[in-house]
Amino acid sequence: MADVIWCKKVVGGKPCNTVNYLDPYCFWNWEGKTNCAECGTVYYIYMIQGHMYRGPEEKPGEKPDMSPLYADHPLEGYTYYLPGVKGRTRPFECLPRHIYLGRADMVKFSIRGRPVRGWRPQPPSGGLAGQFPYKWDIKKLSPEVWAEYQEKKKKGEVKEW
Repeated sequence: MADVIWCKKVVGGKPCNTVNYLDPYCFWNWEGKTNCAECGTVYYIYMIQGHMYRGPEEKPGEKPDMSPLYADHPLEGYTYYLPGVKGRTRPFECLPRHIYLGRADMVKFSIRGRPVRGWRPQPPSGGLAGQFPYKWDIKKLSPEVWAEYQEKKKKGEVKEW
């Protein structure tokens, strides 16, 4: 369960009324400053085992150490700030790194060096989603993979089951 900071600072003649959600993963045992996602007010908090030990105390003119993960306005029709809004909320820490966001690698051979049926791109003769029959003829389906398999066998890279 996330702890919250409900910002009540008066900005432009009306209260901010933003609920800033502090996810327990990052704020479990934490001491520092966090900001309000709407008005940018910086609050000092000290959390021990997920409970607010000290704070929130306003720290005007200081920079936040970490932003909340999510924020919303429950009294104003639930407008919200999703994770990753620059300067307001921080991004998910569990998103895949940039090296995992490319195209998938084409796997033609198993870990033992044997050809697998699921490589891409599949030829049109495979039908819907490459559904070849149980007995598949690799020589007809992909002559280049068959030739590569023969080379692997010659080099001794194919292991027995």
